[in-house]
Amino acid sequence: MKVHMLMLLGGLSALGLSSAAISQQQTASPAQAGGSTATASGQSVEDMLLEKGKQGNLTLDEVILVEELLGVDTWRTAKVALSSRRHEDITITRDGRELGALVVYPDRPEKAPVVVMIPEDQGLNRWARDMADQIAAMGYIVVAPDFLYGLAPNGKGGSAFPDVRSVFLAHRAKVKDDLGWTADLNAWADYALKLPQASGKLAVVGFAWGGGRAAWFATSRKDISAAFLFYDAFPAAAPVENVTAPVYGFYAEFDPRVTRSLEATKARMAAAGKRYEPIMYPGSEHMFVRLGDEPRNKNVANILARHESLARLQKLLAQSW
Repeated sequence: MKVHMLMLLGGLSALGLSSAAISQQQTASPAQAGGSTATASGQSVEDMLLEKGKQGNLTLDEVILVEELLGVDTWRTAKVALSSRRHEDITITRDGRELGALVVYPDRPEKAPVVVMIPEDQGLNRWARDMADQIAAMGYIVVAPDFLYGLAPNGKGGSAFPDVRSVFLAHRAKVKDDLGWTADLNAWADYALKLPQASGKLAVVGFAWGGGRAAWFATSRKDISAAFLFYDAFPAAAPVENVTAPVYGFYAEFDPRVTRSLEATKARMAAAGKRYEPIMYPGSEHMFVRLGDEPRNKNVANILARHESLARLQKLLAQSW
């Protein structure tokens, strides 16, 4: 395992992920970019990964993140290619900007509800495409926005980035507030609800960084039937009093950055008279839905959490319309 991690971190070094290279090209502060590229101490995520890799101390989810961005996990691409469901990469325009997304249609002739699926903060990568296909298999039209669209060197989105460094730099360069993200999500929801195959019903599912965006989205419109937040809670600034749908949370036991905010979220939602039902999965780690089907995963709790959380998601979605 240590040799493998060093090989991966060697790949990061070859891609130019040094402290000097990153600092010279930084165009926005980590706080402005949503906090996705710096640790609490201010150290860049890139340098943190390099340092931990040299020591052989990368966690499993960090190894998988590196593998994803270096293109090592191409088995997911093959898996999606075998799907019987229709996948479409499409663009729409909002305020003169092109927005990109993946739309996956279920294998059913009748009209279906729409699920806006907001992936982690690495764009529309292999994992996001695989997850969108899995939710579509539950019987829904899935729209997975690519918030990196237009930032790749070829003018396209997250799946077109050539290396991990490009993704990190794109995140730093793209400064956008929560209301801006939410406006884009509303544009996608409006588009999807007008599809001929859509039934007019809407829900949102978000993973990690996407969970926070899903929380904001749930405050923005009254036609959302349910919101599902995986390993993230409501940001402090989100106006929970505007939420009209039930909100369901899915959390890892070993995820202190997220879990320490849960009590505050519970209190805020209760005070506002809103329905919020979080569940914590014992022994699991942050990103357990991704970790739980990774061949490298050694934690059985991640496998169980993935299975149980997706079963809960499927059941609650079916009850939401």
